[in-house]
Amino acid sequence: MSSKYSPQEIWSRGCRGDALKAEDMKRFAAMARSRFHTFQMGISHSLGEGEGEASDQKLLGLIRGLATELNDHPGLKKVWLRMSISQSEIGSQVSLQLEKLEQRVIH
Repeated sequence: MSSKYSPQEIWSRGCRGDALKAEDMKRFAAMARSRFHTFQMGISHSLGEGEGEASDQKLLGLIRGLATELNDHPGLKKVWLRMSISQSEIGSQVSLQLEKLEQRVIH
């Protein structure tokens, strides 16, 4: 069975947290995994550049960027929380940044 939604619509609806049919949810989850893999590659590249303030700032920028993206997209955040990367050392740093963003909204 084919979806009535384009990949862009599935991504948009999934990120918002809209209800998706099972097949569309699988496609959204696969797209989300790809997004998180891209994040991991950016982190690996940043760590490979050595130590120093510039490298640390780039790493922090990537972490804050993903945290902001997750904060703005509840459906993407749900997938993130179900994935093992969210439990990694870097994933924990993303979660910490996400908590800070969520606390700003509450206060």
